[in-house]
Amino acid sequence: MSKTDHRQRWYWTLAIFGFTGITAMGFQMRGALLPSLQESFMLSESLLGLVATAGTVGFICTILATGIAAGRIDIQRASGWSAVVVGASILGMAFATTFGLYLGILFIRGVATGPFRALDRAILGHLYSSNRGRIFNLYAMAWAAGAAIGPLVVTAALVAGNWRFAYLVLAVGFVPVVILLWRLELPDAVRAEESLTLDHLRTLLQRRSIAGMGIVLALNGGVEGSLFTWLPYLAAQSFDTGTANLLLTAYLLAYVPGRLTHSYAVDWFDVSLTLVVVLAICTIPVYFFVVFVAQEWMLFVAAGLLGFVISGIFPTLSAFGVDIVPNHSAPINAIATGSSYFGMATIPPIIGIAATAVGIRQALAIPLVLVCLVAIGVGVMRISIPARLS
Repeated sequence: MSKTDHRQRWYWTLAIFGFTGITAMGFQMRGALLPSLQESFMLSESLLGLVATAGTVGFICTILATGIAAGRIDIQRASGWSAVVVGASILGMAFATTFGLYLGILFIRGVATGPFRALDRAILGHLYSSNRGRIFNLYAMAWAAGAAIGPLVVTAALVAGNWRFAYLVLAVGFVPVVILLWRLELPDAVRAEESLTLDHLRTLLQRRSIAGMGIVLALNGGVEGSLFTWLPYLAAQSFDTGTANLLLTAYLLAYVPGRLTHSYAVDWFDVSLTLVVVLAICTIPVYFFVVFVAQEWMLFVAAGLLGFVISGIFPTLSAFGVDIVPNHSAPINAIATGSSYFGMATIPPIIGIAATAVGIRQALAIPLVLVCLVAIGVGVMRISIPARLS
C-alpha cells in the first residue's frame, strides 16, 4: 500500500468511526430521554415504545436498498449526502414541538442514516481485507464509545435545564464529520464491490450461513434494543433520572473494552462462531441477574458485565458473514445491520405494551427468552455449517 493510499485509508477510517460514534450517541440518547419525553409530551409507556420503532423502520428500508445497490451507486456521494441529512435531522429534533413531529424527524434521521451504515463496514472490509474480524470489532468499539457518552450528554443537558440542548451539542459535533466526508476521495480498494441482482440476493439468502446470521442477529438486536430503550426506565423506578442514565452508560461503556477484547479473542478460536456461542451462553445468567436480582451498586457492576459479554455477538457474527461472501460485503453488511435493527424496532414496543399491563420488570423477561434463542441458534449454526465456512 502506497503512502497516499495509507493516508486515505486512515482518513476514511476516521470519518467512518466519527460518523458511527456520533450517531451512536444520538441513538442511545433516546432511552435516556424517555422520562423527559414522557413528562414533556404527557405519554404512556406504550407510546414511548414508538421511539425505538420510529428511529429504525426507515433505517432498515434504506440500509437494505443501499446495500443491494452498492455496486451500482456513487458510494462517495451517497455517504456525503447521508451525513448532511443526518446532521440536519439531529438539529431539527432539538426544536420538535410535538411528539408526532419528534417521531417524524427521528424517522427521517433513520432514513438518512441507512445509506451510510450500509456502506461503512463494506468500505472498511475492503480497506482491511486481511483483518475484518478485528476492524469490525474496533468499528463496533467506536460505536460503543459514542453510545456510552450519549446518556451523559442527556444528563448534562438536564443539568443545564433542557433536554433539547443534548441535540444541539450533537449537531455541532457532527459538522467536522460532514466536512471530512465531502473532502475524501473513494479508495481504489472499495471499487472491488460487485453489483448484486435480485436473483443473486435470493441465492445469497438461501445459504444457511447467511440466513442463520440474519435470524440470530434479529434476535440479538431485540435483546440489545430492549436494553438500550428500557434499561434507564427500569433504573428510574429506583434511582433519580441522572443516576438511571448512568446505569445505561455503565452498560454501554463496557462495550468498549468488551469489543476491544473480542477483536483479539476472535483470533483465539479456529472457528469464529465458537466465540459467539460462548458469549451468548454467558449472556443468559448475567441478563437474569441484572433484571431480576441485582440491587443498588451491584446493578451497575452487573450491567457493565452484561455489556462486556453481549458486545461481541453482533460484530463477530457480521464479520463471519462478510468473510463468506467478501465481494458482496455491502449487501451482507446491510443484511446483518438491517436484521439487527429489525429486532431493535419490533421488540421494544412489544415490551412497552407488556409493561403497561404487567410492569416493566416482568416485561423484560421477553429479551431473556430471546437470549436463549440466540445461544441455541448460533450453536446450531456452529454444528451444521462446515468449519471451512465458519
